[in-house]
Amino acid sequence: MGSSFFVGLLTFLGVAGFGLLLMRPVFAQYVDSYAVRVRPRKAVEDTAAEKPHDSALLKLMRTAGELVLSLMPALADRRTVQLLTEANYRTPAHLAIFIGIKSSVVAIVVFLGIMTAAGNPMMLFMCIPAAGFGWFMPNFFLSGRVKKRQDEILKELPTMIDLMIVCAQAGLGLLMAVDKVSKETKDSCPILSAELEQLINDIKIFAKSVPIALREMGERCGVGELISMASALVAAEAKGADMSYPLRQQGEALRERLKRKKEEEAAKVPVKMIPVIMVFVMPLIMAPMLGPAVITVVQALGPVMGNGGK
Repeated sequence: MGSSFFVGLLTFLGVAGFGLLLMRPVFAQYVDSYAVRVRPRKAVEDTAAEKPHDSALLKLMRTAGELVLSLMPALADRRTVQLLTEANYRTPAHLAIFIGIKSSVVAIVVFLGIMTAAGNPMMLFMCIPAAGFGWFMPNFFLSGRVKKRQDEILKELPTMIDLMIVCAQAGLGLLMAVDKVSKETKDSCPILSAELEQLINDIKIFAKSVPIALREMGERCGVGELISMASALVAAEAKGADMSYPLRQQGEALRERLKRKKEEEAAKVPVKMIPVIMVFVMPLIMAPMLGPAVITVVQALGPVMGNGGK
């Protein structure tokens, strides 16, 4: 009885987790829609690398993550750190919390596998792939966060480039233009505004050179277009040339790239609609059309089949 209960519980948790993973885009859409209606701007959560929220669960995950990292420092690999950085989780506390969440999921799966192994020893072997899935599952959510943030950066980047061109044509230098644009776009472009503010702080406070600060800004965002813009600004700064021309070229190329991306997405819509039409629409169309004919044929063949049986 106990073994069946734990097997059912493990199966339910697995199916529920897989369903939540599939429905995450739908939930995210409704959450974002509600946030836009109730709280239009989420500058604190989406821009600056803030400290983690003060909650007992996060403190527990952080403690567990720090313990695991002290035993196995190799878990903080380069790919994990890069994903956390691109998702705007850039403090050591965020890394510890993330490792703590992954370790907790694996521990729960292994515990359920051991509890159910008393009645069925095969559950010990089944919990190994389940633990591996539980370890990598948070990476999918983190990758979704990274993709969402990069899409927001791509939406804000053309506006930022246009404002940089205006500042350059007005005679401002690179740092003065970046400072001016970052202050004027806190509401319209919160993510890139925070990144530009961090760029200014890296140069003025941490005494980094302009090329290094620009390169680091592109790397921590993980957006190829932003890295290209940073490279163009570095080249213009090194040559002492007007930076409005490379910025204008970058802006035109970015808008053309975004336009082609939207056209490709629009072209894929009919293909994606085929399974939906075949499963949900076609039965509703075919049932009224073929239903009466099928009933008539069955009624006509009924006596014939009955006589054949006799």
